[in-house]
Amino acid sequence: MSSQAAGCTLAIQAYNIQSAGGVYTIWDTPGLNEGEEGNVPTQEAFKQLNNLIARSGTNLIVYCLRGSRLTGIARVNYDLFYGIMCEGKVPIVLVVTGLELENEMDQWWNRNTKVIEGMGMAFAGYACVTTIRNGANIYEGKFRVSHDRVWALLKEHCLPVPWTPGQKWHAEVPHKMEAYMKQYSLRTGKEKKFLPIVERKQTLSASDPSKPVRRPLSIEMFHFS
Repeated sequence: MSSQAAGCTLAIQAYNIQSAGGVYTIWDTPGLNEGEEGNVPTQEAFKQLNNLIARSGTNLIVYCLRGSRLTGIARVNYDLFYGIMCEGKVPIVLVVTGLELENEMDQWWNRNTKVIEGMGMAFAGYACVTTIRNGANIYEGKFRVSHDRVWALLKEHCLPVPWTPGQKWHAEVPHKMEAYMKQYSLRTGKEKKFLPIVERKQTLSASDPSKPVRRPLSIEMFHFS
């Protein structure tokens, strides 16, 4: 996750990571709604992701957010990746980064659980982490904890067999994506109208096995403020 204002992922990039259980391929992808604030046009990002899902299938969506103020864009990317691209059939987990200054990184989750619920987002699991070390290694302990949390999250929720789209997917998804983005464009600014609902109920759990937290979530209408 970049601390810069603009997006840092210009194209889909694969990372093969060796584990005791085998090799995990993690795909870093651009956001689907960066617009003028990002580096990748929505249509190009969609084309890249469409080709990837059709070719390789998907075992898990790892949704990475910086631990700053949650905005409507977070819900939009959630809907696009999880609800439309993967039709709600692939587990989605949340990884919140940039939390090195927290006394306990999970404090972010405790403060923002209700906000996430109110935005209509539900995740199979979450991890509150830091991805940085500095020269003095003052965040080394938190970095190691973060490493373990993310691996636990991946291993617990990754589908053993990738979900692959059906025949209708190729024809239907582009139209659903276009309709959603048109609605989003009409509802930005001060206009307070509803986004499409993602029909999903899920259980939340911390990735830290020593601190299991499980809560049922209900999906609520989310509107722009």
